[in-house]
Amino acid sequence: MRKAIPWFLALGTTLAATSEANAAPRYVDRAITLPRLVFAGDAGVGIGHRRLFDGVTGVGFNLEGAIGITDTVELGLRTGVRVGSFRQRAVGADAYGRTLWTETWGVNADGIANPEFRIRWAAYSGSVAEVGLDGRVFLPIEDGSRFGMMFGVPLAFHIGSIVRIDTGVYLPIVFYPDPPGTFTAISIPGYFWFQVSEKLWLGPMAGLRFVDVGDEHRGHLLLGFGLGYQVASAVDLKTQIFFPQVNTGEGARAWGAGFGVQFRIGE
Repeated sequence: MRKAIPWFLALGTTLAATSEANAAPRYVDRAITLPRLVFAGDAGVGIGHRRLFDGVTGVGFNLEGAIGITDTVELGLRTGVRVGSFRQRAVGADAYGRTLWTETWGVNADGIANPEFRIRWAAYSGSVAEVGLDGRVFLPIEDGSRFGMMFGVPLAFHIGSIVRIDTGVYLPIVFYPDPPGTFTAISIPGYFWFQVSEKLWLGPMAGLRFVDVGDEHRGHLLLGFGLGYQVASAVDLKTQIFFPQVNTGEGARAWGAGFGVQFRIGE
């Protein structure tokens, strides 16, 4: 982790020095899809801890790219890299490196995470509210994993000039055979962003998750905090920490934090 963070800082500095395009809008003003022909690349490092096997900590890396096909249609592809033993990989720390986004599903515990392909359409874009449709598929390259998909209705609310709320409803499905049976969930994230300066935004992150695996039904409450800083016209640095199951016995023993950089080309 200590070795990876300077690498990401160096990447952000290099991109900042070479990017002189028009600045992107402030974070709270950005649309839920990328503009036409703008590419966004994300790289992040995450560290996570779970109570598995009396407690284990893992490290992982998030790799993601997206492009705006039109001003209202965006395509993306994501995977992750996990290091260490099976126990450390099982923590899924690459998901914590997926900064300012908590919806990672359909993965297992291999060194390379199942690729996630997505398409998002901005069905309505108003000055205050945005409504989208989101579809994702999880390709089962990990050992023991199965094909999955997720449907979502992302919502964004722009309140005044300093507040943005990102929420929506997401329905992941993974088609495991019996046992344990098909995995389904309903996830409702909520990210509350406050633009405290032209370049800096921050705020609490939360989520409700209702998970069904075979005959087992669970409810999880996620709580966390995120921060982002636009270091250049087309470069953001982002960090987050969250606890995915604060209402269960796992509680504070399950947590993760991540640091990431996003660069955009064509903006």
